[in-house]
Amino acid sequence: MITTIKLDATKMNSEDRKKKMAQVAQEMHTVINSSIFRDQILKLKPFDGERSKYKNLSNMEVYKMIIHGADIHEPQMDYELDIFVDDYYTWKKVIGYTKPRVDRIIRVNTKYFDKRHTVDIGSNILHEYGHLMGFGHDFFYNDERPSSICYQFNKAYENAYKKLFNLQTAPVRVCSRPWKYLKLRKVCRWEERLVK
Repeated sequence: MITTIKLDATKMNSEDRKKKMAQVAQEMHTVINSSIFRDQILKLKPFDGERSKYKNLSNMEVYKMIIHGADIHEPQMDYELDIFVDDYYTWKKVIGYTKPRVDRIIRVNTKYFDKRHTVDIGSNILHEYGHLMGFGHDFFYNDERPSSICYQFNKAYENAYKKLFNLQTAPVRVCSRPWKYLKLRKVCRWEERLVK
């Protein structure tokens, strides 16, 4: 069964952003329906950082949840990911967010959206859609958060995308400090970034 990506970006405030999001939707359709993406999901680590009732699901059960297209607002399986996107701007280091219990809109921060590659945007959209499916993680960064289901979606999507579209990456050291707690020391980690 093929899963359709129905991505509604009509609320976004520029035609360029809407076009970019249309490209993201096409790419997500290719990635999510690929055997490479399925294999990436099936290779995920244990979900130790998951903070929802789905912590003990098997990798195949998580994969089927994505493919079935059910979310907390539309729980029936229709094999469609119904995604609604709006944009906003903030200086904070928030790439995007959703309020799953309020509405089904995924909000993307234009501070990052305009500069980011479509693989990063698709990865973020899938992460936020994971919240709409009911998955959750800790709000602040900790050692377990990367092993939550939504963060592992990021890895699976990006790895599948790179293989499907033949993209090259290199490790980059990324450091940040929680903006609310400026007295805390910086947290650094290695991330794979696209080679330009």
